Amino acid sequence: MPRIVIVCTKNQFRSPLAAAILRNELATRKISGQWVVESAGSWVHDLSPASPHAIEQATKRGLDLGKHTAKGIEEIDRQGIDLLLVMEEGQKEAILLDYPFLKDRTYLLSELSGAAYTIPDPYLTGESFSEIASEIESLIHDNIEKIISLAYGIFHPNPLPARNFKK
Repeated sequence: MPRIVIVCTKNQFRSPLAAAILRNELATRKISGQWVVESAGSWVHDLSPASPHAIEQATKRGLDLGKHTAKGIEEIDRQGIDLLLVMEEGQKEAILLDYPFLKDRTYLLSELSGAAYTIPDPYLTGESFSEIASEIESLIHDNIEKIISLAYGIFHPNPLPARNFKK
């Protein structure tokens, strides 16, 4: 049962939206197996719901974040993570300092497409929520085979088609 955790700062916009998109992508492609896709934050202070912007972007995609509650990475079982996807280089560095055993399982979401870059937090940068949501969606959609391969611990430069990952 592959377990993927996606991390952003407060676990209110980017990571819960990315987790919902990834769960939907796995279901839409009928990827078999019991997948666990969670989200967490690197700097969570309270049990906040998803932001109104995240709920709006999820709803536009037919997804529901109404039951989401923010949680910090320290609140989850880190030993059982098969793949950890983060939004920012600083998050990756901090996580690997605190949890070095995750080194071979931690990637920037953007890194899967080749160039590693930070996916901006629209609350800090003022960038369009819609554009950030679309970027996250594209990165997941375009790299689903790599995500599956990494979660199973069998990354190949040219991964097998998703249909070959049935359990």
